[in-house]
Amino acid sequence: MKKKHVVAAGIATFVLAGGILEGCASANGSTNVQVGAASALPKGQTITVWSWAGGPQLTDVKKIAAAWAKQHGDTVKVVDESANPNGFQFYATAARTGKGPDVVFGMPHDNNGTFAEEGLISTVPSGVINTSQYAANTIDAVKVNGTMYSVPVSVQVAALYYNKKLVKTPPTTWNQFVQDANAHGFMYDQANLYYDYALIGGFGGYVFKDSNGTLDPNDIGLDNAGAVKAYALMHDMDSKYKWMTPSVDGSIAKSQFLAGKIGMYVSGPWDTGDIEKAKIDYGITPWPKLSNGKPATPFLGVITAFVNKESKTQDADWSLVEALSNASAQRTYFSDSQQIPALVSVQKSKAIQQNPAFKAFTAALKNSVPMPNIPQMQPVWNADTILKNIIDGKVSPEQGGKDFVQNIQKGILAQG
Repeated sequence: MKKKHVVAAGIATFVLAGGILEGCASANGSTNVQVGAASALPKGQTITVWSWAGGPQLTDVKKIAAAWAKQHGDTVKVVDESANPNGFQFYATAARTGKGPDVVFGMPHDNNGTFAEEGLISTVPSGVINTSQYAANTIDAVKVNGTMYSVPVSVQVAALYYNKKLVKTPPTTWNQFVQDANAHGFMYDQANLYYDYALIGGFGGYVFKDSNGTLDPNDIGLDNAGAVKAYALMHDMDSKYKWMTPSVDGSIAKSQFLAGKIGMYVSGPWDTGDIEKAKIDYGITPWPKLSNGKPATPFLGVITAFVNKESKTQDADWSLVEALSNASAQRTYFSDSQQIPALVSVQKSKAIQQNPAFKAFTAALKNSVPMPNIPQMQPVWNADTILKNIIDGKVSPEQGGKDFVQNIQKGILAQG
């Protein structure tokens, strides 16, 4: 996963007005843990969980794991890896040498491909989850070449924040969006494929061709006519509309929105806490329909749990994963850490649908596209520096698209 895009920090919590949401936890933060019936699993096993979820969610994970362990007669050790300086690849390094954990919790889905290719991650056994209870794109995200390798826990997507004092009604069409942006300002982390894919995919571009759940790294659509149209629009945002300059990055865009100087800003749920602290009267809405009448296609990130292929306690591991990712657990994470649940039934719950912010993010999920999770995605992140040259006018959208694809192809070849 590229550090540049924000999903890497996706376990961060944020606070919404209204406090604790009903049916999830008590006012003092105690968690109502629900686990499945005890099975015929062997007792007396010790299971180690590495958690990339920190803060209140880590506390919940420990409580759920302890309840599961008590019920099954096992011991669960939960290790906090949320601040590990070596990032997600720390797991791969440890697993290669047989020193990895049994279960990993809180890992973004786009690591699956690398781990699967190296044989570091087990396939999800039949019956662990009911895939019909998740959106199709969520299940697609956790599959590599059609095989499921992890269980969805929560989901993330970027949407359009707007300042209600400036933008009275959120734009739903591109013409309305242009009028609002011209009048009140608009910024986002523009030279970043994570955010730009909403436009690229909406106009018909793609990263790797998806053929029935299998991504083809030899078929890259970042230089086709749709992608070029998106690049031209990104350039126009600076050169024609003057909404931004090429030097604007995510931190600048966010600071301008927090200061009340611009009316609209694109980001994900991880920024809601800071926006509320700034006392901005804000709303959240999906990207408006693009000028071609099609919806934007933001990248979908899925936070997952999975099992180390070398673990000696596979049956117990997957039972624990079920407990850490079921509806009860997802409601708890939503209450205590505001993680958007992966289960559709929980997304449709009263607690979420009565909260305008979360309702907007779940609406944005509808047209989202899973971030590619195959190993060849890393050269894509490495090559997206070309986007700044396109925005800056140093290369044309057409040439920029060609350069982008050529650099990706070179990077894939270098992977061997």
